[in-house]
Amino acid sequence: MTEAPRRLRRAESVLRQRTGRLLLVLERPADNHNIQAVLRTAEAYGIQHVWVVDHAVPPQKINKSVTKGSYLWLSMRHFQRPQDCIQALHDGGWSIWSTDLSPGAVAVHSPSDLLPFPQRVALVVGRESDGVTEEMLAASDRRLFLPMAGFTESFNLSVATALVLQRCFDACPELRGAMSEDERAQIRREWYERLAGSARHLHEFQQWLDQPPPPLESLRPAEEFRRPRIPKKIRRRLGLGGDV
Repeated sequence: MTEAPRRLRRAESVLRQRTGRLLLVLERPADNHNIQAVLRTAEAYGIQHVWVVDHAVPPQKINKSVTKGSYLWLSMRHFQRPQDCIQALHDGGWSIWSTDLSPGAVAVHSPSDLLPFPQRVALVVGRESDGVTEEMLAASDRRLFLPMAGFTESFNLSVATALVLQRCFDACPELRGAMSEDERAQIRREWYERLAGSARHLHEFQQWLDQPPPPLESLRPAEEFRRPRIPKKIRRRLGLGGDV
């Protein structure tokens, strides 16, 4: 067999760091820009499963500069009502941790505040205006909030999600790459088909499914690819020309 395409080796690097132990739930998000930013954040952290309550995801209007195609690599599940999502979480054996600004929530000052860390955690972030629903809060095993030290009363949704996810991975480093081989094989099949992009490449890529290629040593782009990605209108404003 010939040398594996770089895109497959990159996919293997990403897949080996995916987690099936930490699930993100977006409950009733209202702002499309925020939704897309959260999806990008979750994917970048290695989250594979994102469940969404009472909103169409991916949004109808996709901003590629925001999402960077992140939603294409996530396993999404949609629920019309919080009760349906709660039932599915209980059926799957997930511990429910909700973000909450009410007095009953526990401040997360450091990763140690999240210990002991359960085997499976569903992290719920709520609507920008009024947060997680009362139904979800009542079903939660833990209610968490991020302490702040300024006049601003809350973080942006994507920022808050990133901060709590980082606390989770710091508290439980074993989350990284925690996924069964069966699930990894299923995701690999889906990703390879998407990466192929055409029937001509699909047959070639499928030959690697039984014996996946070695992952890249690093996901950081090679030096020759690390060029600044500046939108055209910004390039013009800065007088940088069209070749940057």
